[in-house]
Amino acid sequence: MSQQNESVDGLWQVIEEILAAQQPMALAVTGGGSLAVNWLLDHTGASRAIIDAQIPYHPQAVSAYLGQEGPHGATAETARCLALAAAERACELSANPDTIGVGITAALTTSRQRRGEDRAHIAIRAGGAYHSTTIHFQKQDADRHEQEKILSLGLIDRLAQILGTQRISSGSYSESDTQQRQDRVVPALEELLAGAADVVELTTEGSTRNPDRDERLLIAGSFNPLHDGHRGLTTAAQELSGRVASLELSIRNVDKPSLSYRQTLDRWDGVSSEGFGLLVTREPTFDGKARLFPGCDFAIGYDTAIRVLEPRYYGSEQDMKRALDALLDGGSRFFVAGRLCEGDYRSLTSLDVPSRYAALFVEIPEQAFRADISSTQIRHTRADST
Repeated sequence: MSQQNESVDGLWQVIEEILAAQQPMALAVTGGGSLAVNWLLDHTGASRAIIDAQIPYHPQAVSAYLGQEGPHGATAETARCLALAAAERACELSANPDTIGVGITAALTTSRQRRGEDRAHIAIRAGGAYHSTTIHFQKQDADRHEQEKILSLGLIDRLAQILGTQRISSGSYSESDTQQRQDRVVPALEELLAGAADVVELTTEGSTRNPDRDERLLIAGSFNPLHDGHRGLTTAAQELSGRVASLELSIRNVDKPSLSYRQTLDRWDGVSSEGFGLLVTREPTFDGKARLFPGCDFAIGYDTAIRVLEPRYYGSEQDMKRALDALLDGGSRFFVAGRLCEGDYRSLTSLDVPSRYAALFVEIPEQAFRADISSTQIRHTRADST
């Protein structure tokens, strides 16, 4: 792009002011956003701000750039991961901790069949926050070149917004469906999602990478949302076990997609608003959690206890026995609360627990705790009311 051939009024000056801010910046874009990279570099003195720009296009190239195996789809989480990697690269190359990392992932219109709508995700890691933009392209923006232009203008405008410089004039580009969001940077949580940490503790005061792991009582759940069942189970299990309970959230799940950074923050905010902390791990299984917290106890509902004794959640019956043996040998216990299942109240006595593992399970009496409620029911009720 030249100043004479600029396609949007004032774009040249907008980019000049971004570069003049001299904020060290690295970019990583895949699937779209290359036009913005070209615009930024097509200015005299672009090196005032641009430290590095990468376009890892092939899926394996994206995995190599992130240092994590894929798949890395066109999602807000992939854009965030790219922004983090870019920010770290800018910091390393510039020796300046105050850097900007830009990540873009996009699924623009294509001749091949693809699941999902045409979309793009922008993430900018700057000033202790992730500034995210999601673009859902409208039908009139079905041309790939037009989508690329919209995406690139969206990035330039968001950079200008963050840096406090001149913005792109209103109405200069298509009114695609765009959502913006800002999330705080929590380095300990970034490390966990990147695989550099196995557990972090998020409290009302902040976060720690190395929480106390001894004699824990874990209330494992999704907490989407936190409800009276979690609160009552926590109180009853504490009284029976003599331990202080901790809510535990795994970003990985045996039969559900992994949680994103944004989703994990939302779960933390949900529990911390009521004074609870949150242990966040990468372990979806109870034996995996027990390896992180040796000798820990668990408080679970009847429906979860069924899965603890179900071989298909382990891969085979032999694998299940190995996992349960490890839990038993490590001194862990499951405090099991009854649940309403198919109209009937069922408790530990309803389970066919092999005698070999009887010592693993302790019943929470119905009079000590019963709550016929679940996160799923609450979400369905909320959905029906909207």
